[in-house]
Amino acid sequence: MKTNESKQRSGYLSAGIFILLPVLFALITGCMGSYGKLTSNPDILHQYKTNTLPETFQYYFRGRSNLPDAVVGIDKTYQFQGRFWTKMKTVDQVYEKIERLSTSYPGSNRMQAADILDNKGNRIGIWFSYQHYAPVKINPKTGMVEIYPETSIGKSRR
Repeated sequence: MKTNESKQRSGYLSAGIFILLPVLFALITGCMGSYGKLTSNPDILHQYKTNTLPETFQYYFRGRSNLPDAVVGIDKTYQFQGRFWTKMKTVDQVYEKIERLSTSYPGSNRMQAADILDNKGNRIGIWFSYQHYAPVKINPKTGMVEIYPETSIGKSRR
């Protein structure tokens, strides 16, 4: 038979869990952000070839200056965070970097031109690379976009 003291402790424990679970859930979901994706779009490759890439994007490249791994254009309404990404200042740089993209990805024989979509399917940018996949993380509260190409998440090139 439970004593009053053990019943009271049991009640405190239940109340603590009842309060703690929603707080933990809020913390975990708030830190996770949402994820977007790359979706192949041949129209973007056509825009590149006809020098008509969107001017509403801010462009960045990743990799060496003379041999980049990827080029992205991010809608200017978003902030872009990338530890190894370099912002480009001119449109000429954008076309030059896309032209110089590294082709050293195993099993990849064509450049991927893709839309960068948020978790609701809205276009937030464009992607150029011989790499066909990269995780896209979006913080819906701050509008911060992060893209993690294969070489930045520990996979090595062969």
